[in-house]
Amino acid sequence: MTEYKFGDVVLIAFHQVDGNRKQRPALVILDVGDDDIVLAPITTTKRKGRGDYKVKNWSESGLLLHSWVRLAKIACLGKIEINKQLGICSADDKKNLIVIWNKIYKF
Repeated sequence: MTEYKFGDVVLIAFHQVDGNRKQRPALVILDVGDDDIVLAPITTTKRKGRGDYKVKNWSESGLLLHSWVRLAKIACLGKIEINKQLGICSADDKKNLIVIWNKIYKF
């Protein structure tokens, strides 16, 4: 089974509130090597929430448009749901994502 790293951007089927599934990009948060993976959804809808991050180098990440990572909306899904890897976040974006993560999940 494929193993992913923090910062990988994948295309996966997310379950929506209405029960439907929607293909969307997601940021890999954690992969411990089993069948599950922890992801944060990525959207092209402008977001300004506490856990939202505007990807600076979005085209390098394999994204088609300006996008926001929703760190406050993480999900654990089966790797079987991943359709493909789109790209990898830049080092600068990863660093900024870690700063936001530490702010919103500080205990």
